[in-house]
Amino acid sequence: MTSSPSDGADTMNRSSKFTFTPQDKAPDPDLGAERIPVDRYTDPAFLTLEDEHIWSKTWLLAGAVCDVAKPGDYFVFENLRESILVTRAADGDIRAFYNVCQHRGNQLKPAGCGYADHLVCGFHGWQYHMDGTLKHIPEAHDFPQGTPADELGLQKLRCETWGGFVWVSMDPDIEPLIDYLGVIPEHLAPYEFEDMVLVADETVEWNCNWKTSVDIFSETYHVRGVHPESEDIADDVNVQMDIYGRHTRFIAPMYIPSPRKIGDDKALNDTLVDYLKSEGFPVEGFNGDVTTLRGAVAAHKRAMTSENGLDFSNLTDDQLTADYHYNIFPNITFNLFGEQMWMFRHRPHPTDPDKMFFDRMIFNRVPKGEVTADARAGAVDLFVELGDGVVEGRPEHVFYRHGEKSSGLLLDQDASCLAGVQRGLHSRGMKGLWISHHERRIRNFHHWWEKYMGV
Repeated sequence: MTSSPSDGADTMNRSSKFTFTPQDKAPDPDLGAERIPVDRYTDPAFLTLEDEHIWSKTWLLAGAVCDVAKPGDYFVFENLRESILVTRAADGDIRAFYNVCQHRGNQLKPAGCGYADHLVCGFHGWQYHMDGTLKHIPEAHDFPQGTPADELGLQKLRCETWGGFVWVSMDPDIEPLIDYLGVIPEHLAPYEFEDMVLVADETVEWNCNWKTSVDIFSETYHVRGVHPESEDIADDVNVQMDIYGRHTRFIAPMYIPSPRKIGDDKALNDTLVDYLKSEGFPVEGFNGDVTTLRGAVAAHKRAMTSENGLDFSNLTDDQLTADYHYNIFPNITFNLFGEQMWMFRHRPHPTDPDKMFFDRMIFNRVPKGEVTADARAGAVDLFVELGDGVVEGRPEHVFYRHGEKSSGLLLDQDASCLAGVQRGLHSRGMKGLWISHHERRIRNFHHWWEKYMGV
């Protein structure tokens, strides 16, 4: 099937030549050292301004391609005041429309995903084909102005796919998605997102502005204060920070403690041993120390390929033993591991700058051709609540507010911390964010936020 980019064409592969994910350090731009103002986090006026200058002018990750796998499938994506309907029509193309009937403005579908032969408005029964064209209007003869099909079809948005995700833009003149993403498709192609299986999907209402969430997932400086448990299993200090225009990356080594937690004997600590055992690593047979562990873990994962069927041939040893963490402007985070990918989407609350919606979708690597997956994927989800069952079909989307249930230790800690941050940002005593060099991904995000906002 051939389709134009606006009809959801996958724009990832311009070249079939394979390259490993680049690991070289990117140069740091000069972003200044001024305080970052706090009113952008707290003033309700910015909800409207961001809608006009950011959300309607960028590419937004709407959802997973697997939710529109066959003709008739659809899902609804919501961001601020907009509700966007993504469909796959009989011709196989994926399209995106404003989720609103052209008669009196009723929304056609609620949030979520499903299947329909065609779309029917629940207000007066207007009908649309899955490609957005008008199908039927009851008592059409009663409209003196007529019912022209070219005038009354659903209003279309730009829609393209990459990485197993559907991306939409409300800007008809925006550059193609492949150009907007820059180096990201080349960097992430080896992970083969399209072959991963969705094992968890949830939305949590957090008590903070969406930008504070982007901020905390841009640095590891907060680990010692917020995630002390992870200091025993991951290096939060020797973290490579890379800036690629509006998008950024960090590479955080795992399977080695923070330098603050490494003793003179360089022995494995108890938390790290438990972490390794949860992944099936033969700790008893390991004779090295924390300085040689990462190489041994990577070798073990490759040796297990014949048993678990997971193909790591496109990934380096460093990728098998580190968190490759990418932020896609404005609000997407990919946490990448050999066995698993976490996609975080930081969505604004439609009316309250002190709240946001934190979306988390978790995808597991599976043997080639498989469509089911165990919920867990080894050590990388030691602090994630996923259960132990096999995921058959699409997992149910779950919504809850922070505190109503656990999101896993690390996210619970992040959400709790950010609620306090948001309260503090309202203080007359807070003059602005004072950003370190380590936190330069935050500064870069705000540099681009200001460019889009015209500040």
